[in-house]
Amino acid sequence: MIGIPYRRKRGTPGRGPRRSLLGATLCLVLVLVPTSAGLSATSAKGGSALTSVNIAVLPVEPTAQAFYAKHRGFFRRQGIDAKITVLSDPAQIAAAVLSGDAQFSSFNTGGIAVLKSRGAPVKVVAAGALYRPRAPTTALVAARGKRITRPRDLVGKRVAIDRPNTLAHIGLLKWMRRNGLSADDVQFTELPFAQMLEPLRRGDVDAAVLPEPFLTLATQRGGARRVAHIFNAVCARDCLLTFFLARRDVDADLAARFRNAIQAAAVWANQKKNQAASGAILARYAPIDKAVIRKMTRTSFSPRLRPGPAQPWIDVFAEFKVIPESFRAIDLVK
Repeated sequence: MIGIPYRRKRGTPGRGPRRSLLGATLCLVLVLVPTSAGLSATSAKGGSALTSVNIAVLPVEPTAQAFYAKHRGFFRRQGIDAKITVLSDPAQIAAAVLSGDAQFSSFNTGGIAVLKSRGAPVKVVAAGALYRPRAPTTALVAARGKRITRPRDLVGKRVAIDRPNTLAHIGLLKWMRRNGLSADDVQFTELPFAQMLEPLRRGDVDAAVLPEPFLTLATQRGGARRVAHIFNAVCARDCLLTFFLARRDVDADLAARFRNAIQAAAVWANQKKNQAASGAILARYAPIDKAVIRKMTRTSFSPRLRPGPAQPWIDVFAEFKVIPESFRAIDLVK
């Protein structure tokens, strides 16, 4: 879910801050910038004030609860006037919340584990996307014509990942270790997910880790073949890929209302009868063709905040020394 190029669409708010994750973390751990959401919008019912908040997200389906909550009215029912800012870089997402430019953002579990391990003043306020082993949305694929059918076939091969220490990278390393391989057995090539498709088609890389919708594009249009659902090596059962994040000093009542809206959006989006409607909303924010949305494996969302399903990712990020040591998933909400 990292690396999709930003494509601004009509009606989508502009770009946010461009500071690095580490830089923002180090600066803002030392100096907290006071922030509060303003009361500026007005409800259509009775003229009551709505709390205006900015939400920073990536243009991918695992962040789409924010899109659904806005367009289906779940935010307004909770007294929130939501402004969604779509950004292309996860570091921008974290920086937006740390600086106070956004009150909430959707961020992957591994990134949040890194922030917490560095003492960043953040906490999770709502659950996001699930990875479900029985309906996988990420896979290792082999380029057309490449004879890769088992883990040992990867030895010496060029494997595309989005960047080091992401869910895709660490998930692949865990799968490789479980099958007797190490990082030194392959040659990693770093590319944004959207830019992997052409090298795969040409055979410039032998394999790649791809999430939806690129998984569907690569296999149905690019001739790539699924080799393994590598996240199954991390997630024996449903586990959390993303959360919604806020500063630790976020107003408790606002956080509760935000969570109610996000959870309502999850319940709505998880219903199969709503897939066409959710796909239409998703296409407004994400650079995904509607025909691809209809074919790809859709994301499921957690309907309530339970940090426990994030524990496998925290543990594996500690296993590969991305964070110094593991910690309890419940600490994510503190």
